[in-house]
Amino acid sequence: MKIRNFLAAGMTVLRPEIPNRHIYSMFSFGDSYTTTSFNSSAVQPSPDNPMGNPELGQGTATDNVNWVGYMTTVYNKSVVLNYNLAVYGATVNDSVVDNEPEDLVYQISNDFRSHYCLSSFASSPRWSPDASLFTIWIGINDIQFSYQNTDPFGKIPLVLQSYFRLVEQLYECGARRFLIINVPPTTRTPKMLLFENWHRKIHQRVVTSFNRQLEQGVYHWRKQHKSASMVLFDSWSFMTKILDNPREYGFLNSDCIGDRCIWWDGYHPSSAFHRLLAADIRTQLDLEVGSISLASV
Repeated sequence: MKIRNFLAAGMTVLRPEIPNRHIYSMFSFGDSYTTTSFNSSAVQPSPDNPMGNPELGQGTATDNVNWVGYMTTVYNKSVVLNYNLAVYGATVNDSVVDNEPEDLVYQISNDFRSHYCLSSFASSPRWSPDASLFTIWIGINDIQFSYQNTDPFGKIPLVLQSYFRLVEQLYECGARRFLIINVPPTTRTPKMLLFENWHRKIHQRVVTSFNRQLEQGVYHWRKQHKSASMVLFDSWSFMTKILDNPREYGFLNSDCIGDRCIWWDGYHPSSAFHRLLAADIRTQLDLEVGSISLASV
């Protein structure tokens, strides 16, 4: 599936000349792989400043623009305004796997509902359900902070129960178009490669189990919500393909850090990787002219 007339090749932020042009909204939730350090109480996205705050390329956990920035400001033929509520270090629910206080529960139940929920702003909605995409990429930290527990596999159903309750909150607020991203092969990060093989095998088993149960959750959610669309993007397979063939994608090797590398640091990918990721996500979505219509996978 491909996006048509949503993203188009180019590196400059689109500033449209036609006042009544279609404007699309993108709401992003997750952790450091997604965050741009957006403050929902500060400058809001606009056609001249689609990221709102901070400036494009700032506030990310990479050396420049991340996948959210690329999808918002690169390749587009229509204006995309991004409201990125993702937080560095976030888990799904701190009461299940504890880390940063601004978990996905906070991002959706507090931040989003307080500022953007249509039921709260029915008189003057800031976005249209038919022209808005809701993306969630989370679970990396849930695994990282629980895979060494006595029963890491027992945490996964609890995490995903909370995950889909939060998706339901977005649905109740008007969201109808969802992009769900699974956990990438973080077992192969430079940080994790420092551990012994048996240690990494446990981590990999938990990642595999999480992704399998997430896929099942997406399947069941789709069946129960016929009026909504939900695409599951397989970041695990995408990153694995690049790690297995780094030179084909312009990288030196699979585990270096820095210039011409997949990795920006020991756990986060570089901006060059994020651009490839955004381009591949683009091809997995289906956008009809004039409205966002995400086909099921």
